[in-house]
Amino acid sequence: MGLILGPAVLAWFAVFIYSLRLGYVLICKNMSVLTTVSTFAISIVGMLAFMTYGYRQFVNNTSVWAFEIPSYFLFSKIAFIGVLSGFLLNYYIKPENSSEFLSCLAFVLIFMFSAGVLASLGGHEAFLKEFDIKTTH
Repeated sequence: MGLILGPAVLAWFAVFIYSLRLGYVLICKNMSVLTTVSTFAISIVGMLAFMTYGYRQFVNNTSVWAFEIPSYFLFSKIAFIGVLSGFLLNYYIKPENSSEFLSCLAFVLIFMFSAGVLASLGGHEAFLKEFDIKTTH
């Protein structure tokens, strides 16, 4: 299973690194402090909302397959479409007439989903313990 999940994790990690680069570029644009802080706060709240939505799909289960939760997040259509939208938005923004809103929106979309996928991979064991869900192999 690692031959399937491993490259997917690496791809999401690469997207996450790219989102950090976008965040750094936003900070270097000399935006107002309020815009910068609110952009990062919105992206973190969105990440937590995405993780909560994903975990709620498994709350009523008594047992799950060992790779069911990581597979759910790694191959999520919502996350893929959100990141793709962020990439397309970032690609089509013209640097000479770029608005702060579109740059921030592209960052929020890409960071929210990539960080949400990676954080959910790290936290799914705690979720399973919290709700006393057994894993089957």
